[in-house]
Amino acid sequence: MKKAIALLSGGYDSMLAIRIMQKQGFEVEGLNVITPFCDTSKDALEAAEMLGISCHCEKTDATYMEIVRNPKYGYGKGVNPCLDCHLFMIRMAKKRLEETGADIVITGEVLGQRPKSQQRHHLEMLEYHCGLEGKLVRPICARQLPPTQAELSGLVDREQLYGLTGRGRTPLHQLGRDLGITAAPTRSMAGCCLTEKTFAPRVLDLLKHENDKTEMWEYTILRFGRHIRFNETTRAVLGRRESDCDQLHNAFWEHGRKRDDVVYWEPESYMGPSVLLVGDVTPESLDFARGLQVFYSKNAVPGNILLHKYYRDTETIEPFEPDDSFNEKWFRTL
Repeated sequence: MKKAIALLSGGYDSMLAIRIMQKQGFEVEGLNVITPFCDTSKDALEAAEMLGISCHCEKTDATYMEIVRNPKYGYGKGVNPCLDCHLFMIRMAKKRLEETGADIVITGEVLGQRPKSQQRHHLEMLEYHCGLEGKLVRPICARQLPPTQAELSGLVDREQLYGLTGRGRTPLHQLGRDLGITAAPTRSMAGCCLTEKTFAPRVLDLLKHENDKTEMWEYTILRFGRHIRFNETTRAVLGRRESDCDQLHNAFWEHGRKRDDVVYWEPESYMGPSVLLVGDVTPESLDFARGLQVFYSKNAVPGNILLHKYYRDTETIEPFEPDDSFNEKWFRTL
């Protein structure tokens, strides 16, 4: 049985590419790459079920951050190193190919669809540097590109590939109907946060203040809540909504409680956001974090501050009795 590894985001194009190769008799395994800034694993697993294939979801390791810090091919409109990132993912697919004994790697790229990352010279560069040596196939636009070794050897029938180009979606939807794919999974979340101009300052701030304790999960939580810096080494993260608070809670229990520079609070006696303090744990920074929590709360009043505090592996209910200067600074109404 011929086997292919497919980069699978859960989007429509990657599903089309997989179905094209299934019609050529390939057993396809999806590979979904999870970065600190983009997690489409839920969409990918749903798409894999619709296609009748397995899907391997894999998180990037710390080496991924190096391409965010110093992208060889530059940023897009935010701090998105799209070409470097895609090359990184194709190399992960190459590794998976070697682990499973697969024959080729396939992607859902369409020539000319994305002006910053899918022009002809972009696709040629990715193929040249990925190390797959003629085993990288783009089924949707392959007939607009030179034949790969997989096609020349007869492993892949070039006549059953397609030559779609450009940014228009109508030809892709027609192809989907021809292949029996009428819809992709409903997107469970937005795409890569790095493409958002408003998100870029958060990433740049953390990159600027990185130290030997900075870990991958700290980049992951940049997607959630408010991030407010206390000083060069310390910042507080507050949930904007319940889902943010859940993410902060999980981040503390999975990672933060292993460190002595992370404190997490949930309000006990009033409605308000959870807050995660990362950095120097001092009386001043603790007051700063508690002050932000009070400021963004709905019904916190002096004499009614009771916090559920998590630090290391301990949980305590902490009454907090602020002085007048704290009250004047942080309470919106007294």
